Amino acid sequence: MVIMQDYPKKILLIEDDIQDIDLIQEYLAKSKHFEVALESADSLGTGLERLKEGEIDLVLCDLSLPDECGLDTFRQLYAQFPAVPIIILSGLDDEELAVTALSEGAQDYLIKGLFNARQLTRAIRYACERQQLRIELKQQAELLEQRVLERTAELQQAKEALAVALAQEKELSELKSRIITTVSHEYRTPLTTIASSAELLENYRHKWDEAKQLKHFQRIRDTVKHMTNLVNDVLFLNQAEFEKLECKPVPLDLVTFFQEIIDEQQLVVGDKHDLIFTSSGEDGEVLGDVKLLRQICTNLIDNAIKYSPDGGTVSLHLILEKTRVIFSCLDQGIGIPVEDQQKLFKSFSRASNVGTIGGTGLGLSIVQKCVDLCGGEIVVDSEVGAGTKFTVMLPRKSF
Repeated sequence: MVIMQDYPKKILLIEDDIQDIDLIQEYLAKSKHFEVALESADSLGTGLERLKEGEIDLVLCDLSLPDECGLDTFRQLYAQFPAVPIIILSGLDDEELAVTALSEGAQDYLIKGLFNARQLTRAIRYACERQQLRIELKQQAELLEQRVLERTAELQQAKEALAVALAQEKELSELKSRIITTVSHEYRTPLTTIASSAELLENYRHKWDEAKQLKHFQRIRDTVKHMTNLVNDVLFLNQAEFEKLECKPVPLDLVTFFQEIIDEQQLVVGDKHDLIFTSSGEDGEVLGDVKLLRQICTNLIDNAIKYSPDGGTVSLHLILEKTRVIFSCLDQGIGIPVEDQQKLFKSFSRASNVGTIGGTGLGLSIVQKCVDLCGGEIVVDSEVGAGTKFTVMLPRKSF
């Protein structure tokens, strides 16, 4: 039960009958429960203006006024001042009207001539208590609604976080499966090669000339290098995933840098592929991370060579703009199906048309990580059977 600590100090009586005003004033003067100041207004409009000034604790309102009558009188009052308790005074003993008024927010309904001073003060006291209870219930309802909204938002966030976690777990599981499959496949053949050459050397080296022995030693050395490169690629990606890599730019002549890479690659691939480097634009001196740029360039060239099994030209073109560095790698190889192009930059992902061409699916993932660290972007343009072009765009100011 709500116990009111303060009863109304100011009551506004909206009434145009002088006798009724005097009677109400007399009844209130007899009250032993509280002292109250009574103000009066002889029309609804005057009463509304007074309420706008504030400091009115309760309204006694006749339903028959010069400028309004019936329930509309109460409705206008309640619509503008719902926090002020309203007791209706009426000369009509209309039970349906009373029930409607009470259901719409009136605190009480008194019939003129049928209530005395004690009944009036009791109605006022109960009206204030009910209004206070209504306000508190409304506040509690609003608080409960707010808590429900907050809890709903928390549950939605938890649901979204769980969905993300499940998706990440699924992706991680798939990644682990690809790692196991790829690494086991990529290691099985080289290990077999090493074991075979080692066994042949152990059993027959005394019968072979030096050239034949060196051939098998070279096979072992090349195979170990391949396996080492695979381990290095995995470690590089691991560093990138856990944000242990940073872009550390140093002064660099990009034209000379790329030309040296092309020359190195040409020595390795021999005459089957023709590697061409061209450049255009601004001066070649920039700030760049040697390690990241080398990873980007060598992986793109390696892929271009690998997926051009019939040979042909691999072109690397560098454009130096004032605000950007753009370089592209173009081959005449097997091309990449459109449906595979979106997943190329994921670790251990390979195109569906690679056939028996070996590979781990790590090269482009490494390229993407390096491009991200440099603050740039990479795009691919490819057609099956017509070759592939990768274009890397890096902000020059970030080098």
